[in-house]
Amino acid sequence: MSIDEDRVERARSAGGIKKLGLYAAMSGPGWLQAAVTLGGGSLAGALYLGVIGGYSLLWLQPLAMICGVIMLAALAYMTLSMDKNPYDAVREHISPVLAWAWLISAVVIDCIFCPAQSALGQGIVEQNFGLKGINPFLITIPMAACCLGVVYFYSKGTRGVATFETILKIMVAIVILCFFGAAAVNFTNGNADIGAILKGFIPNFTALFNPANSLKESIQATGPYAEQWAQLISTNQRNIIIGSFGAVVGVNMALLLPYTLKKKGWSKAHRELSCYDLVFGLALPFILAASLLVIVGAAQFHDKTGDILGDDGRPKALAGAYYNLLAQRAAFENLELPDEMTARHTRLDQLPLADRKLAAALTKRDAGQLATALTPFVGAKPAQLIFGFGIFAMALSTMIVHMLINGFAISQAVGKPGQTLPFMLGAATPAITAALSPILWSGASKAAMQIPAGITATVLLPVGYLIFFLLMNSKNALGKERPEGNTRIILNVLMLISLFVAGFAAFWALFGRGDNYGLIGVVALVSLALIGIISFIRKEKHTQT
Repeated sequence: MSIDEDRVERARSAGGIKKLGLYAAMSGPGWLQAAVTLGGGSLAGALYLGVIGGYSLLWLQPLAMICGVIMLAALAYMTLSMDKNPYDAVREHISPVLAWAWLISAVVIDCIFCPAQSALGQGIVEQNFGLKGINPFLITIPMAACCLGVVYFYSKGTRGVATFETILKIMVAIVILCFFGAAAVNFTNGNADIGAILKGFIPNFTALFNPANSLKESIQATGPYAEQWAQLISTNQRNIIIGSFGAVVGVNMALLLPYTLKKKGWSKAHRELSCYDLVFGLALPFILAASLLVIVGAAQFHDKTGDILGDDGRPKALAGAYYNLLAQRAAFENLELPDEMTARHTRLDQLPLADRKLAAALTKRDAGQLATALTPFVGAKPAQLIFGFGIFAMALSTMIVHMLINGFAISQAVGKPGQTLPFMLGAATPAITAALSPILWSGASKAAMQIPAGITATVLLPVGYLIFFLLMNSKNALGKERPEGNTRIILNVLMLISLFVAGFAAFWALFGRGDNYGLIGVVALVSLALIGIISFIRKEKHTQT
C-alpha cells in the first residue's frame, strides 16, 4: 500500500469531521473544475439572474451543479476503475464518432472562451485598475504568457501539481471572499430579504417562462406595450438561464477530470475521495459564489434604476446596453430611429419614463457596478481595486484551466496523452487566441465566435451526459467494476434525471433560437445521440455473444 493510499484508509477509518479534514487536505482535481466553472460566464450569468429574476432563480445554478457533479462523480468512478482513460473507453466501447465529437468540442470551447476570459481581464485592468487607454495587447499578451507558464509548471510533475492546486485554491477563495463582502454589505444595509432568499432556493419551474412577479408593476406601468415588454423579458431571461446552465459544467471540464485524477496518482482506493473532492472542491465553492452573486444582483439592482438613470432621465452608466434595450422598445411601435448616434439617443430619451425606467432596471450590470456595494465602507477607489482583483483572479484561473484542457485534448488526439510537447502545443493554442482577444472577442467578431461555441456547448452537454450514462452501464468497459443491484439502479436514476435536465436545456435553447443554427444544433444533437445508443447496443450484444 502506498503512502497516499494509507492516508485514504486512515481517513475512511477516522469518520466524522476528522475524515472530512483529511479528505480536504488530499483534494485537488475538484478545485481545478471550480477554477474553470467560476469564470466570466458564471459571473455574468449569476449577476444577471439576480438583476432580471430577483431571488426567484436562486435554485437554478445549484440544480445545474448537482446534475454536473452526479455525472462527474460517475466519470471519476469509471476513470479510477478502468486501466484505460474514459476517452479511449468511449472510442472502443461506445462510438469513435462520439469520442471525437467530445474531444473536438472541448478544443472549440477552449479556443473561443479562453479569449473571452482574457477580454474580461482586460476590462478589469482598464476600468477597475484605472489603466484605460493603454494598448490592450500590453494587457492580454502578458496575461496569456503568465497563464501558459503556470500550465508548463503544472506539466512538470507532482510538486508542480501540488503548487498549482494551492494557487487555484487561493484564487477561488479570493473570488468567494469578494462576493461574500458584497453580500454582507447588502445584508447589513437591509437590502437583502432573508425570507425571499430562502424561498428562492426552492425550485419553481414557472419562473423559467415568465417575468418575476416583482417586475409586474413596472411592466404594467408601460401601458399598451406591457405585453411586448413581458415577452422581451421572457426571451432575455430564457437566454440568460440557458447561458448560466451551460456555464456550470461543460463537456470540456469532463475531458479534464480523468487526466487530473491520473496526474494525482489516484486509483481505485481513491474513488470515495474523488466524490468528496468534487463536492467540497467544486460544488460547494461554486454554489456559494454563484448564490452570493445572485443575491447581490437582486439586492442591488433588481427593479432598481438609480445606478443607471440620472436625475435628468438620461443614463449615467452603461449607456450602450441601456439604449439597446430602449431601441427594442421603440420597435414595438415601429418607431424609426436616426442612424446618427447622438440623434438616436435623443429620440430614445423622449420615450415614456415608465419604459425608460424598465430598460434601466433590466440593463446588464458589470464588475464596476458590482463593486459599488463596498464603496460606503472602503471608498470608491479601494472598492474597485478589491473587486477588480477578485474578478481578475477569476479570469486568470479560468484561462489557465482552459489551456490545461486543450493541452490534454491535443495530446490525446495525436495519441500521446500528457506528453510534454503535444501537451504544451495544445495549451498554447487557446493562449494565442487569448492574447489576440482585442481582435477576436469584440464587435462583430465576438458575435461570430459565440455562434459555434454556444451551439457546440449546448449540443454536446447532453451528449456528454449520455456518453457517461452508457459507459457506466457498459459491462464491456467496466467488467466486474460495473455497479450492480440497488447501487446501479440509484446511479442510473440520478444520471437519467441529470441527462433529462441537460437535454431539456439544450432543446429549449436550440428551438428558442428560431434560425438555421438552432435547427442544425437539433439535428446534430439527435444524430449523435442515436449514433451513441445504437453503437452501444451493438457492441454490448457482440460482447455477450
